[in-house]
Amino acid sequence: MIVERFLEWAAVAPPHMRAEAVGALARSYLHGDLEPHLRAEVEAVLTCILDDAAISVRCAIAEAFAASPEASPAIVLSLAQDAPDVAEPILRRSPLLADAELVDLVALGGERVQIAVAGRPTVSAPLAAAIAEVGTAGACAALATNPGARLTRSGAARIATRHGGDGAVRDALIARADLGPELRAIFMRSVADALSSFVADCGWLRADRARKAADEACERGAIAIAAGASDARAFVLHLAAHGQFSPSLALRALLSRDLVLFEAALSALSGQSPRRVAGFVRDFEGRGFAAVFAEAGLPKSALPVFRAALAAEREFGFAGSSAGERMLSRRIVERALTACEGASTEDLASMRALLRRFAAEAAREEARRAYASPDTAVAEAA
Repeated sequence: MIVERFLEWAAVAPPHMRAEAVGALARSYLHGDLEPHLRAEVEAVLTCILDDAAISVRCAIAEAFAASPEASPAIVLSLAQDAPDVAEPILRRSPLLADAELVDLVALGGERVQIAVAGRPTVSAPLAAAIAEVGTAGACAALATNPGARLTRSGAARIATRHGGDGAVRDALIARADLGPELRAIFMRSVADALSSFVADCGWLRADRARKAADEACERGAIAIAAGASDARAFVLHLAAHGQFSPSLALRALLSRDLVLFEAALSALSGQSPRRVAGFVRDFEGRGFAAVFAEAGLPKSALPVFRAALAAEREFGFAGSSAGERMLSRRIVERALTACEGASTEDLASMRALLRRFAAEAAREEARRAYASPDTAVAEAA
């Protein structure tokens, strides 16, 4: 009886009156002390109202049901699949929506739906992974800034890979306390690629030169990031998996007096244990070092260069522990260059060209430090 009478009235009532009446009905369903048969009739009315053409009417039910665990699950799910204006409060607050339902809504919904789900008080790891996989940049930024979201490192890395070029996403992830070196490397690469494309599009540099400059900047950045990494071996494996680890990066690490990263690279790429690799590096003139060098995929023709650099490392001493000291050593670069003298093979010719670029970079860096701190330069010279 209630259903028929309400629908007759609703057929002629204006939308604002229908919205007020529906809101009151929804609140009575949740908080009124109704008999079971009356409660069932009110639920039937609310179910019929889901077909009302006025969004404001359906919004009235959504606002009333949004945070309540006593709401009708069927009505809540229908509202969650409604237009974004109706669905948003349900998606943000309803405790009745299961993760499986939310994952489907994220996959099929637009940005507003995804942002609403990402802003829930609690977002489980599987749901966060789904948003990271298919969410828009805005949804991923909302997820990253949500303290109630269980965003794993793999999920954050996926977001960084997909939306690393978006400033809001990048800022949101960088602000997180659990940002790891792998994520920093992904952001570094995405920013470098964006700058490379911008410079090339402006005609300031040829595309190949812009790309080379970006690659060299990422190598320098990788050395700096690795200096603060708790597991340098895992960081090398990440770079290798993304095609970002090269022989030139291994050589740069060694020439920057970063033996920890160099040994981690040999261990990760060869599959040998860190302790075994450390022993081979100490005896770098032996066959064991040559074997692990080859197993790591480093070019055989470059072996004399690496040995010369290690000999210089032993003579001049290794770097300290601070990240700021991870810069190319001009003396070690020059010592490595002597290993290429008189070589005519194409591989060593390219290695010699690389070392000359390193020597020029080291000279510029020394000049910058001397200009920035002349007292330090004088003390070092003395």
